[in-house]
Amino acid sequence: KHYRYLPGERPMTTARITARAATRSAPNRPLLQSTQPPRTQLQRTPPRAHSVGRWGEELTARILEANGYRILERNWRPPAGLEHEQIRGELDLIAIDPEDELVFVEVKTRSSEDFGHPFASIDRDKARRTRSLAILWCRLRENLDFPRFRIDAIAVTGTCETFTFEHLKAVA
Repeated sequence: KHYRYLPGERPMTTARITARAATRSAPNRPLLQSTQPPRTQLQRTPPRAHSVGRWGEELTARILEANGYRILERNWRPPAGLEHEQIRGELDLIAIDPEDELVFVEVKTRSSEDFGHPFASIDRDKARRTRSLAILWCRLRENLDFPRFRIDAIAVTGTCETFTFEHLKAVA
């Protein structure tokens, strides 16, 4: 938030501003005058892009399950203690398709194509990182017996009322 301090007031941290504003009982002179509309919640809400992404991942999981996929894991990250691996990131969905092939799914969600198609954000580095994470996931599960795996990309564009769903297989 951007604040304009009133004369004679000293700057405070965001935590102190929130705490003092929450405990004030009378509508006296405000501690600070905000240049943005007041927040209705005291708790931090997730950014819109984050909630759009989570919605896209949930929708993708439901559609894949309806088409015979078995979801093994969602939002997998390498466990702590593997810093020497130098692999960072997240695998959105890990599934087994109807033909019993292991599939790692990268989901990209946009509310519109105003800033480009969702697939445009999957560049060479993202594909390499996803492939490295997939190999690490397999190495950590030696009891799984899959001769190979594939990486799919899914683009979800729109809102919960109207959306498009595109599934590209074996992209990386």
